[in-house]
Amino acid sequence: MVKLSFRQFRILFLLSILIYVIADQAIAKYQSKSWRNTLHVVIYPINGDGSQESQKRINTLTEKRFLAIQQFIKQQSQRYGLSVKQAIEIKLAPQMNKPPPIPKLDAGIASAMLWSLKMRWWAWYENSYSGAKDIRLFIEYYATETEESEISVGLEKGRMALIKNSANEQLMQRNNVIIAHEMLHTLGATDKYDPVTLQPYYPQGYANPALGKAQKQSQCEIMAGRIPYSSDIAVVPNSLQDCLVGKTTAREIGWIK
Repeated sequence: MVKLSFRQFRILFLLSILIYVIADQAIAKYQSKSWRNTLHVVIYPINGDGSQESQKRINTLTEKRFLAIQQFIKQQSQRYGLSVKQAIEIKLAPQMNKPPPIPKLDAGIASAMLWSLKMRWWAWYENSYSGAKDIRLFIEYYATETEESEISVGLEKGRMALIKNSANEQLMQRNNVIIAHEMLHTLGATDKYDPVTLQPYYPQGYANPALGKAQKQSQCEIMAGRIPYSSDIAVVPNSLQDCLVGKTTAREIGWIK
């Protein structure tokens, strides 16, 4: 029988954990993109600024508030011929009280990777939901919009997203657009807009690219985030009714083989 030193045992233990995490991520990625079963999406509300207005909004949240997202994914998946009756099912978790790690706007690759690891550890350690969860969406509510409240990040590794939403009741439908956008990031969808100008890329960021780049569009490709009115003007959609999933995004998330 071979005896291992403490250092050798520690290395072997860490390698075992790493292999498990890699295998678990590979299996989860395959299952989520096979679309054979309904994906369980869990929303975790967080009071991002500690304000009474944000807390009031959280107190009124129900799963019905996010039904438009569930219906949007169902309708769009059916456009691409998915056989699963309900592509996603949204559940609402109890409010989380400990804030998540804060991502930085100008973070380099190393800092971004470190934040990702911290975020995944925090999500596991602070989890407030015991049911099935294929995708976890941590939503912070803010009474007023600031630079910090505009940073939303979706992670394919770990299948989670940190989303910043307005606590304003009039912006609840716009919030659903942001949530759907970041949720699709967790499934492998990429952004389809210029990060500097925020103008949708042509043609993959256009809902109807056949009209041409200069022609006004009537809908928003969900991963582009804006409706192109011309080659240099685009506006934020009011709700998911103004959005669709384009072919490039559908291919990225496994709706097109």
